Amino acid sequence: MNWRPLVFPGCVVLVCLWTSCGRSSVSSAVASSYDSEPVRAVPVVEEGLTVRPDVLRVSFAFRQESESLEQAVPKLKAAVERYVRAATEASKVEVAVKMKEVGLESGKRMAGNEAMAHGVLEVALPEAQDFWSRTALVATLVKVGSQEAAAAEKANTGLRASFGFPVAQVREPEARRDELVKRWVERARGFVSQAQSERAPLQLVSCEPPGAVKQAPVSVDEMVLSLAMSCRLDAVTK
Repeated sequence: MNWRPLVFPGCVVLVCLWTSCGRSSVSSAVASSYDSEPVRAVPVVEEGLTVRPDVLRVSFAFRQESESLEQAVPKLKAAVERYVRAATEASKVEVAVKMKEVGLESGKRMAGNEAMAHGVLEVALPEAQDFWSRTALVATLVKVGSQEAAAAEKANTGLRASFGFPVAQVREPEARRDELVKRWVERARGFVSQAQSERAPLQLVSCEPPGAVKQAPVSVDEMVLSLAMSCRLDAVTK
């Protein structure tokens, strides 16, 4: 029995270029209008399972300077709670907060002590929301963060706040693992049926354990989930 290794062919991407020819004033005006607009190129979307994001995540950090750490920590807690309330009232959807870390430093600032809290605000994206409603929600969260940062600085109480840009994600990407595996198996079977012959049927030899389900954002309304699968097929001659 002879074994001949088979290598999966790589993906071939066909790029089509559209060219416009002519010297008329109309074509020149169109070209001018296209050149003047800040239009972004259409991105190449990764292959995978396209789903709708169900959560917006906003990273934030609050820093509080105080005479003692005992005073700084309650002030930090109150600042985070104010931010969560403001985001909930403005967005009118379900909001949750996940604290990641609290750092305490003593004797490194003029005030003597500093406490810093890092966390992530999770804002639900209802299924019924369309693209523009979701975009409006992103703008609302950006506004809330800007207002909180400005208010902290204006109060001049040693509190500083910073916020990341809202990112659309799938809350539980691993819940789609079985679906991704099923899609891969179906495609692998299709390849086998096309590539094998009666004299040399293909046989699955080995597979590497797949890693985590990855997310690739397309827009606030689309997310591509993918699962890297690495398997080897050999042709067996009878």
